Formats: sequence, C-alpha cells, structure tokens
Amino acid sequence: MGKVRERPPFEELAKGFESSAVFGHMHSYDLYRKWLEAVWAFLNAISNPVAFRECLDRYKHDEGAEFGRLLGVYTEAVEEMPFRDILGELFMRLDVNSVRGGQFFTPWNIAEMMARMQFSKEDFKAKAAEKGEVTVCDPAVGSGVMLLAYAKVVNDECGRSALRYLKLYGTDIDQRCVLMCRIQLRMNGLDTFGRMADMLGNLPQMERTSIALPPAASSEPHVDTTNAPELPNLSNAVILNSEEGMTSERVMTEQLTLF
Repeated sequence: MGKVRERPPFEELAKGFESSAVFGHMHSYDLYRKWLEAVWAFLNAISNPVAFRECLDRYKHDEGAEFGRLLGVYTEAVEEMPFRDILGELFMRLDVNSVRGGQFFTPWNIAEMMARMQFSKEDFKAKAAEKGEVTVCDPAVGSGVMLLAYAKVVNDECGRSALRYLKLYGTDIDQRCVLMCRIQLRMNGLDTFGRMADMLGNLPQMERTSIALPPAASSEPHVDTTNAPELPNLSNAVILNSEEGMTSERVMTEQLTLF
C-alpha cells in the first residue's frame, strides 16, 4: 500500500525546497535551479545518458535520492492537477527571483480565463481541419502557464485527442523559465507537437489566423483574422540564454529548443 501523505503534493513539494534537511545550507534559489536541471537530465536520460550520468555525479547519494523524491512528489502533483502551472506557482511561492528580477508570473486562474476567452471550439476545429495544426505562441513564456492553460481548454472542450493539433511555441531569456516550461510540457504530454530551431531575428511572417497568447492582436474574444497586424512566426523562434542548441553561427544569440 502506498504511503499516505500528510499534506497535498504541492505543499509537500514546496516544503521540500523551503526546509531541506539534506541540502541544509543551500539557498532555495540554487536548490530549485539544480533540481530543475536534474529533472530535465532525468527526463532525457535515454536520449542523452552521458549528460544524465554527469548530472548524477555532481551529487552525493542522499542528495540524488532527495531530488528523486521531489520528482516523485511533483509527478503526484501533476496527476492531481493536470495542465496546472505547478512549477511556476512553486517559483513564486519560494520567491526565487520575483522581487529582485521583477518576475511575477500570471496566476493560473487568470491564465485559464484568458485562454477560455480566446478559445472557440468551432474555430479550433476549422483550423485543425484546414491546416492540420493550430499554433499557439507566447513571446515571454515564463513557466509556460499560457501554453498549459490553452492546452487545458482544448482538452476540456475537444478531448485529449485534439491536443495532437497543437503547435506550442514560446521564448524567454531566463534559463530557469526554459527548464520549467520544458519540464511541464513534457510531464503533461505536450512536448511532441512542435519544435523551435531557428534564430530569433530572422523570422518569416505568421498567418493572421494563428493564435497569440495573450491576445495582443484583437480586443475580441477570438483572434481577428482580417484586421490583425502581422505577427512574427514563432514556429522558428528560440528560447534564449542556454548552454544547449548552439548553431554554427556562434556570433548570434544562443538558442535552446523548447521541445
């Protein structure tokens, strides 16, 4: 029989970072970043076993075990609250960089409300039938809350199978945001529907029927397909400031593929 937790998974996860007996002296700022890096290495252990092994070698046995325990608790939280911006809420709870860095993520209820205002079941089905995909992009993706919220609405209104039409894209300059977004999309099964690869700054135009979150192109509940200004095509955008994904053009901005 599984262990019965004294507190909900999210609270257990937060407590693990707020008062870690294993890591003790380490500031939550560093602990959270290191855990995100370890989780991403674990999720890619099959495709990149060398990086995973290098990550493991940085920690003592009890530290690695604690990271694994926290990942297990996070998995429970995802199962309990699918699509929820768990890592973003945890980031704000820990106050990792909100005041100093001016980072205040959109609360989940606001993000979901905006996604529902933006969503039209008829438009979604029509676009999916016509193009075979529906593009959603966020130019300051943070922890991925807007992408997660839109995916939840699609799931609620059209069913899980409709998620295969989504192409989710975003950009950010904070490495931790990149990791949070990538991990949350992976854990919710949303990272297999698109890839960002090219350099920011050389972007072709996006069709006006694509969806922008937040909806900057229209004051109506749905995107204006006739009078909307041209938006950059983030199907070729990048996540910035990473050690991964460097192209041969090293003089340009570093890039990180989101999926």
